[in-house]
Amino acid sequence: MKGLFKWVGILLGVLVLLIIAASVVVMLVVNKDMIADQMESVLHRHVTINELNVGLFSVVSGVEVEGVKVSNYKDPAQLEALKGKPVADNDLFAGLKRLRLTLKFLPLLSGSVQVGEFVLYEPVVHIVKYRNGAFNFSDLLQPGPGEKRTAEEEKKAKKPSGPLSADALPVSLIVGKVGVEKGTVTYLDKRLGQTLQVYGLTLLVHSVDIDPAQLDKKDQVKIKFETGIKPEGRLKSGAVKFFDIGLAAKGSIKPFDVKTRLLEPEVALQVDSPHGMLSGVKILEAIQSVKAIEQYTGRLSFLRDEVTWKDADMDVWYKAGTAKISTGRITGEDYSLDFSGSTNIATKAIDLDLGVELGEAQSQALKASVAKRMQKELKGDVAKYVSPEQVADLVMKHLTNDKGNVYLKYKIKGTTTSPRPTLVEPTVPPLQALLKEMGANVADMAKKAAQKEAEKALDNAAKQLGNDLKSKFKF
Repeated sequence: MKGLFKWVGILLGVLVLLIIAASVVVMLVVNKDMIADQMESVLHRHVTINELNVGLFSVVSGVEVEGVKVSNYKDPAQLEALKGKPVADNDLFAGLKRLRLTLKFLPLLSGSVQVGEFVLYEPVVHIVKYRNGAFNFSDLLQPGPGEKRTAEEEKKAKKPSGPLSADALPVSLIVGKVGVEKGTVTYLDKRLGQTLQVYGLTLLVHSVDIDPAQLDKKDQVKIKFETGIKPEGRLKSGAVKFFDIGLAAKGSIKPFDVKTRLLEPEVALQVDSPHGMLSGVKILEAIQSVKAIEQYTGRLSFLRDEVTWKDADMDVWYKAGTAKISTGRITGEDYSLDFSGSTNIATKAIDLDLGVELGEAQSQALKASVAKRMQKELKGDVAKYVSPEQVADLVMKHLTNDKGNVYLKYKIKGTTTSPRPTLVEPTVPPLQALLKEMGANVADMAKKAAQKEAEKALDNAAKQLGNDLKSKFKF
């Protein structure tokens, strides 16, 4: 037993010496200028770093880098001229306030990669797509000088690679926290003259536990996501014209399919939107005109302009190009939308169920609109016996739910850019059928009215004849 303790003590001593040695190497070799120079040679961009925090036990405690800025592409002469100068704000390709990396050293010895933290804090990225289709990072995707591929390498590069298999992972992977906090990304498409901005971006992958040897039990990645997204100005194309949406999501990802063992992520998220605004939504534009009720309501003008909300939530599931939404609900000031269904990401095909419930004020406004429209529709004999208000009351009985609010339910097919809505409920009969439902058979009423008029005329004629006879014969 004493011998065992002795060898354990020796082993621990060697490990401590290795950690100290590695830390000393990091301290002596790694500095901010060296890192900046290496990044410049790889990225072909001017790089500046404000501070690099490396301590004696950085291998264990972690490394921090602060104030990193990366310019757009520069040729060697430009890089030489920029040495010692800061990166200009109008030439910024990417930057970050702070980077922190902690890697657990001991598990590496047993074939397990365990990352405590690898997080970029407040990164800023500017992406530009030029008129010729190239991006401001396209040069990074090309081999540099002296890196020209052989014919065999080119052939392999062009050959589509199959999906990654879990069996290709040499070790198990455990990660505490990896990702981005409070980032900003701007995307400028010069051909469309359109800019999109992603702001307040937090995307953290945490509690990663993947082990190829126990894939049925250890195949999990948890995710936390928060951001806002909006364009600058109106969109030139797409399913909406303008939007400003805040999003927050949490959930899990199963990276590998347990049966095939191939990389085919299955995502399950709970998504919230604490605020949002959409303008020119194709689906809402499509349901403005519904033949079944248009004769009473006209176009549903309350859906014509922008849609804003103060709360929204849904459950989202995704795998193999198909996204499914369930228990979706958006709540606005005087309306709510509930929705569920699926969409194919590649084809944009949709199969959605959408419910629209108006609040009390909107419901009353719609009732007034129906009565006003009926003033034009009710003509001739009909207008003598049926008032617009009576028709509006009966129409609202068909349109309202048990809370007294207008509720319309749709089935939506087609695509996100060309949706085809069908009103599922309620069913409102044509005007003539509605009048019969009211007990207002106009033909019968007109006939009875004419008969009464005739009887009244005969009665008046008889009275007049009697009066004439009395006058003539004086009796």
